[in-house]
Amino acid sequence: MLRSLEIDNFAVISHVIFEPGKGLNVISGETGAGKSLLIDAIGLILGGKASKNLIRSDCSKAYVEAVFDLTDLNEDNVSELKEILDDNGLPFDEETLIISREVNIDGKSNSRINGRSAVLNVLKSVSSIFVDIHGQNDTQKIFDESTHCDLLDRFIGKEASDLRKEYQRLLGCYKDTVLKIRELGSSPEENAKRRDYLTFAVNEIRKASFRAGEEDELTAQKKKFENSAKMNILLSEADELLYSSDDSSIATLKRASGLIEKLSELDDSYKDISARLNSMMLDVEALAGEVHSGYSADEYSEDKLDEVDKRLSLLYDLKSKYGNTIDEINSFASKAEKEIEDIDNSGVRLQELRKELKSIETDLLKTASDLSDIRHKNAEILSGRIVNELSDLEMPNTGFSVDFKEHSRNRFFSSRGTEDISFVFSANPGESLKPLSRIASGGEASRIMLAIKTILSEADSTGTLIFDEIDTGISGTAALKVAEKLKSISGHHQVLSVTHTAQITAAADENFFIRKTSDLVSSKTEIDRLDDEGKVREVARLLSGTADEDSYALARNLISRYQYPR
Repeated sequence: MLRSLEIDNFAVISHVIFEPGKGLNVISGETGAGKSLLIDAIGLILGGKASKNLIRSDCSKAYVEAVFDLTDLNEDNVSELKEILDDNGLPFDEETLIISREVNIDGKSNSRINGRSAVLNVLKSVSSIFVDIHGQNDTQKIFDESTHCDLLDRFIGKEASDLRKEYQRLLGCYKDTVLKIRELGSSPEENAKRRDYLTFAVNEIRKASFRAGEEDELTAQKKKFENSAKMNILLSEADELLYSSDDSSIATLKRASGLIEKLSELDDSYKDISARLNSMMLDVEALAGEVHSGYSADEYSEDKLDEVDKRLSLLYDLKSKYGNTIDEINSFASKAEKEIEDIDNSGVRLQELRKELKSIETDLLKTASDLSDIRHKNAEILSGRIVNELSDLEMPNTGFSVDFKEHSRNRFFSSRGTEDISFVFSANPGESLKPLSRIASGGEASRIMLAIKTILSEADSTGTLIFDEIDTGISGTAALKVAEKLKSISGHHQVLSVTHTAQITAAADENFFIRKTSDLVSSKTEIDRLDDEGKVREVARLLSGTADEDSYALARNLISRYQYPR
C-alpha cells in the first residue's frame, strides 16, 4: 500500500507530505482547492505524461516521491516485482519500494526506483502492481477486454488457477513438439542439402583436430619463431663484424697485435702494450665464439614458422564459419553429428513426434475443455452477483453477462485457453448487451466499475485503488450506496477517494482536507489530516454548507451509519 507521498513545487503545491492509512482514505475540500492534484501527482509516479506546466511558478523543477509498503503484498506480486527489478538491474527490498519522479523546466523528467535511474516503461510496469487509478476519463484494467479472462479466473480461484497452469504447461510441450516436427519435416531436397553441409563441416572440423588451448600454444610459437628470425639477423651481422669477414674485429686485432709484437722486439717499452693487446684479442675471440655459437644453435627455421602460420590460418577459417573459440567449433561438430543422425532417422523420429503431438493435443483439449466448463459455470454466478451489486447502486434494470467466443482453428490454442472472454452490459430493459469497453464515462460507468471492483476485491491483487470523483453524476441514495461499496472494497485494499459528497466523506477511515491559501503574490495548497471533530465539521459543510448544530447532528448521524466493525 501507499505509505507516503511527498510533493514539491507541483502546480500550486509548494510542499506537502501525504500519509494515507489502511482502509478508506477520503480527500475533500472546497472547489478549486486542488483536490485532484494528489491524484495527478500519483499519476506522475505511475508513469504519466510529464510537462513543464506541472512546475510551480518561479520554480525550476517539480518533484514527487512515493513510498510503498510491501509487507502485505502477496507472493505472486512480490515475485513479479522482483523479476522486473532484477531484469533491469534495480535494487529490491522486501519491505519498501521508493519511486520518485522529477520534472525539469525543459519538460524532461528523471525517474528513480529505490534510488536508481529507471526508464519510464519500467516505472509503469512496477507501479501498476501497486496502484490502480479510476477517474471519469481513465481507461482501467476493468474495461480492457484482455483482462476479463484473468478477472474471471481470479473470481473462480484455485480450481481455475491449477487448470490454467496445467494448460500452459501442456501448451508449451505442444509448441515445442510442433517446432521439432517442422524442423524434421522439411522437403527431402532441403534435408539432403542440410546433410551435405553438416557432413562437410564435421569432416573439416574433425580433420583439423584442434584441441582446447591449442590456439594459445600456436600464437606463442609464432611469436617465438618471429623473434628468432629477428635474432638470427642480428646475430649474423654481429658474427660477420666480429669473426667471419676478412676485415672483422678479430682479423683487425690479430694484424695490430702482430705489428705491436714486432715493435716490442725493437723497443722494450712496447712489450706491455703488446701483452695487453694480445689479451684483448683473446677476450674478443671468446666473445665472438659465443655469438657464433648462439647463431648456429638457434631453433629457428622458416619451415617451422610456415607450419605454425598455416595451422593458425586454418583455425581462423574455421572460427569464421563455426564458432569464436575451439570449444565452440568442436561443439558445433558434435551438434552437427547429432543433427545428421536425426536427419538419417527422420522418418522414424517424425512418426514418434506425431504420435507424441497427438497425445499432447488430446490432453491439452481435455484441460482446455475442463477450464472452459468451470468458466461458463462461474460466469453465471459472477454475472448474477454483479447485477445484484448494480441494483444496490440504484441501477435495478441492468443486464450483465460474460461473453465467450471460441477461437478460429488457425489460432485455436492461446495462452489463456481456446476462447476469448469479455464482459457485456446493458443499462436498460430491452437493450442488447454490449461490450463493457464501450460504456460511456460518467456516473453509470463509475457504478459499473465499482460493482465489479466490489465483487472482485478479494481476488484483485492491486494494493491501492484510487477513485477520483467517482461520485460525479450521483447523489442521494446512490451516493450512500457508493460510499458503502467503497467501504466494502477498503476491507481488502487501501482505497483513496477524492470526493465532493458527504456520504463518502462520512464513510472514511481517514479524512484529509485540501485547502488553498492566497496572498497578493501567490497561492498555496496544503493538506490536513482531520480529527474526529474536524471530520464532523467537513461532513456538515458538505451536507448543508453551514456550521450550525442541526448540520452537526446530521453529520454525526451520517458518520455513525458507517461505524461498523471491519
